[in-house]
Amino acid sequence: MRDKNINQDQNDLPVDEVKVLTREEELEKQAADNLAGWKKALADYQNLQKESDSKIVELKKIILTDVIFDLLPIFDNYKTAIRHIPETEAKSAWAVGLEHILKLWESFLQEHGIEEIPAQDQVFDPHIHETIAQVVDKNLADQQVVEVKQVGYKIQEQVIRPAKVVINNLE
Repeated sequence: MRDKNINQDQNDLPVDEVKVLTREEELEKQAADNLAGWKKALADYQNLQKESDSKIVELKKIILTDVIFDLLPIFDNYKTAIRHIPETEAKSAWAVGLEHILKLWESFLQEHGIEEIPAQDQVFDPHIHETIAQVVDKNLADQQVVEVKQVGYKIQEQVIRPAKVVINNLE
């Protein structure tokens, strides 16, 4: 008789046992729902963290670009001053010190991924060069940069300041 009770359908179980099974099923479903919700929240958090990290990197790049843009005129003037050191003073301690400081400037720019834009003898590229004058020389290629008036700089592929150039214009 007992074997018969074991094989009985759930509908034949006493009402209390059906409620217990139903409550157990409800708790299992609730636990599964909670786990799914937790996994979704975790994935949302990880996506937000990645997005935040990406935005922080981009913001740092923007800030660095702005600061470098403001420092470039100082750097240009410093290089100009060094080029104008009289030859008689070139070996003096102060001139050597100025050259050392120039190397520190250049090292700083390199460490931050800032590069000079190639210009001299290059074909004019309006994305990285700015024409400030034109010459006509039939011995040179059309649109060739013949003189760099101001060095341009870029960080990765983003132009901080275009190179100001004189180009050959045969047209």
